[in-house]
Formats: sequence, C-alpha cells, structure tokens
Amino acid sequence: MVLKVYNTLSRQKEEFKTIEPKHVKMYVCGPTTYDHSHIGHMRTFAFFDVVRRWLEYRGYDVTMLINITDIDDKTIRRANEEGVSFAEIADRYMFDFIKALRSYNVRLPNIMPKATSVIADMYYVIQTLIDKGYAYVAEDGVYFDVSKFNDYGKLSGQKREFLLTGVRIEPSPHKKNAGDFALWKRRKGGEPFWHAPWMDGRPGWHIECSTMIWKYLGDRIDIHGGGTDLIFPHHENEIAQSEAFTGKKPFVRYWMHVGMLKINGEKMSKSLGNFIRWFEALDMAPAAAWRFYYATNAYRQPMNITEDGINQAYETVKRVYRAEQALRYAIVDNELGDESFDPEPFMERFGERMDDDFDAPGAVAAMMDFINAFSAKIYRLNEESARKTLEMLRTMMYVLGLPEIEADERMKRIVEEIVRIRAEMRKEKRYDVADRIRAELSEAGVELHDGKEKTRWFLIP
Repeated sequence: MVLKVYNTLSRQKEEFKTIEPKHVKMYVCGPTTYDHSHIGHMRTFAFFDVVRRWLEYRGYDVTMLINITDIDDKTIRRANEEGVSFAEIADRYMFDFIKALRSYNVRLPNIMPKATSVIADMYYVIQTLIDKGYAYVAEDGVYFDVSKFNDYGKLSGQKREFLLTGVRIEPSPHKKNAGDFALWKRRKGGEPFWHAPWMDGRPGWHIECSTMIWKYLGDRIDIHGGGTDLIFPHHENEIAQSEAFTGKKPFVRYWMHVGMLKINGEKMSKSLGNFIRWFEALDMAPAAAWRFYYATNAYRQPMNITEDGINQAYETVKRVYRAEQALRYAIVDNELGDESFDPEPFMERFGERMDDDFDAPGAVAAMMDFINAFSAKIYRLNEESARKTLEMLRTMMYVLGLPEIEADERMKRIVEEIVRIRAEMRKEKRYDVADRIRAELSEAGVELHDGKEKTRWFLIP
C-alpha cells in the first residue's frame, strides 16, 4: 500500500516520501500558554497523535516536536492582571496543557521547548536574515521584508502584491510594506524584555517556530501541522523566514491542517458562552469517547460538536471495549470452539483507509465492521483465530488512540466478590439490592451482563 498525504501547499494528495529513509521529522504548533486548553486544541493534537501512531506502525521512526509559546501579548496581559510574572502564568498553563494531553491519551512529543528557551538562537536567525537582506531594523523592531521573498503567499494563496500595499496585519508606521511582520519587538513599559543586539525587547510570534525547527530538527522537515487558522499569516511567515534563512526549499514537505471546531453550529467563543475547556469536556464523556468522536470526523473539515454527537460516540466506543474484553475473557477462560476466522481483510481495509490521508472515519468504519463480524461468534472461534483477532483489534484501537483499560488483580478480586454477592441476592429474590449493586458498579465504570450460566463484567471508560 502507498501512503498518501494531502498537502495544503500543493492542494492535493501526494505520495509520502521522507527526507531521510524511514525517519519522519514532524512539528506541530503548540499552545500559547495563557489559559486552559480547550476541546479544539485536543482535536488537533489527538489527530497528530494518530498520524504519529500510524507512521510508527508503518515502520517509521518519528521525531515529534510541539512548541510552547510562553511569551506573548496575552500571557503578558494575564500576568499583569494577576500581578505575577509572565513565567508563572506560562508555566501554570504549560503544565495544564501537558495534563490535558495525558488525560486524552495523547503521547507527549519527543521535544517540547519554550519560546524563551531559544532566544539566543533567535538572535542568530534574525541577524542572518538581516545580513541576507530579508529583514531590516526599524525604530520599533526588526521586520521581515515580504517584498524580498518572491514566494510569499504560496501556502495561503494570498497575492503578494496585495500584501505589500493592502491590509495591515501588524500596524506600524515604521514598516516598509503593509505585510511585513515583526521578528523582534522593541521593549514597552510593563513587559519582559531581553538585551538583543538591535534593541531591548522580545521576539515576534512567528520566529520561534522557524528557530526551533532549525535548532532541533534541521533545515528541512517532513510534516508541519496545526489548525487551519494558522495557515495565514503564521505558517506563511514561517515559510518565508525559514527558506530565506537556510536557502533550502521547500523547508516543509507536507503541510497538514486540521479544521476548526463549532459548538452546535456556532464558532466556539467565550463571548457566546460555548467555550469548552478540556476538563469540562471530560465531565460530558470520557477521553476515549472524545478520541473516538474526533476520529469519526474528517480532519481537514470543520467539526460540529453536539451533545447527541458525543453521546453517540460514547455508546459506540463502549461496544469496542466490550468486544475487546469479551475476546480476552474467552481466551483466558478457555471458552472457545473450533471455528476459524481471518481478521486480515479487515486490517487491510483499516490500513487502506489510514494510508489514504489518514482517513480515520474510514478506519473507524472498518473497525466497527470487524467487530460486527466476530462478535456473534467469539465463543465458537478456535484459539489461533481468537488471539489473532484480539491482536488486530488492539492494533486498531491503539492507532486511533483509544486507551487500554484492564483491571489489576486486586480490582478483579473485589469486583468478582461483589458480583458473587449480587448473584446471592438474586437467588434470594432480593432484586432491589441486586439492582442497586448493578447501578453502583455502573457508576464506577463496571458494566454487568447477566448470562444463562454466569454474569460477566466489563470495564467501560
């Protein structure tokens, strides 16, 4: 199978070929750490987690970097409002972001640097751009001159001529062109600053990403990701900076962007009162349900979050966990038959969908068809088929980021004893007590299924 990736730059799917054999260098724009992460952030990072997992399954070695923007207007404003340092605000929400990633079963990146950790490296990149004639020192900062970069606008489709004379992205009377963007900003009162070679101040937003990529991943990378809101001006500016600095094109082989989020058809916004932070979402449904919900929507398209949608995702993901545990029970308890079953065609279909621009909705459909195919015959399968089926299902779950859940021995003993007591209550026709036990276990994430001969229990996320 050939892996194909939709490239925002070329606006088409392209065969995936790495710069270095079997090594993928991937950069995903991280958060500005001034507030809690929200479910839109989690959609983006959950998707690139799936990308990483699939590439590794396909045999690639993946080096992933997510940056932390710890110096920004919003961070400074919040710090001034609370009367604390910007670093305190930045660290508070950086650790909150890490907690969010772990809570949503998103694997942490190999590298997660702060913008302020590469200030000295920014000096070198900016001075090189000045020396090459791509940047100039003005009264209020250092700017990149977009008129000197002929390819400016190629990612977003913006016309370079319009950007030279049209809308002001960062208003300043000291810029040569309207579209010029700040690499370094002169010090202002009440703001943190660094003693740069040109003037005391702080970095612009865009320069941190180009600097980090060059420092940690090299002149060129395979995948650069983020939300569609970053295409312009952020990623457009990254291209200009990086390719002007290194002289190598393209500095990114595949640009990948995740669609924006809506809540009940409206843009998520604090002013509209529909802003859902990552931990608030977990009160609505567990992380496994959110990972499944994200995976059922095409990543490049906007996603509309609804209560019915997340509830349906939760009910469906329960089926996945029941199927996985039922297979495990059948194997461990030796409750199998002699019927053969081949899971390979389902895994091939799953892989075909993932190889087609990481089509997670198609992969989910393949997984659910797989579950439907073996669920009715679990206890008739021979051991070889059962074990192979379980292995394939676990692979699919892993790629989609569905966390493993399994009771330890202590929990197993406790639940088994409770189930035994409940069985006695039922024999004594004390159904009110038995029903209350079932309800309490359900609240604790243990689901009971009464059969003719025994009651089975399943851990539900």
